Amino acid sequence: MKTSIKLNVSAQYIFERLVDSRIYDIFEATGRFMAADELAGFAYSSVNDEGESCQIQITKLISAVSYHFQVETKDEIVSKAYDLKKMAADQVEVSYTQKVKAKNLLVALKNKTNSILFDWLLANNFKKILKQLEIGY
Repeated sequence: MKTSIKLNVSAQYIFERLVDSRIYDIFEATGRFMAADELAGFAYSSVNDEGESCQIQITKLISAVSYHFQVETKDEIVSKAYDLKKMAADQVEVSYTQKVKAKNLLVALKNKTNSILFDWLLANNFKKILKQLEIGY
């Protein structure tokens, strides 16, 4: 899935909001507080939304430009990427990409079916969340 949206906020503001959620998740999972500049390459164990244990690794972190991470469960590897393109002083284009790699055929089939049915809903909800962040700016 890939989607993008233009927002009337600074790239630094949106980047900080995205990274703050990861810092909070790390604190909840490990009890360790980290600064944003310490996150690149960091990996930790957590529990996903379905209650399944997972390994999360921040794969790329460039302030106000890019934030990529990977979530690995027993069935799949989900790579998520937020890329920010500064359009003006207080305008940014946020591009979100999600790639799912299944570890077995049955999960791959389930993911393909879900992708066909629900990618539009995920993209729409993603845009709504970012619009809410824009309102808080």
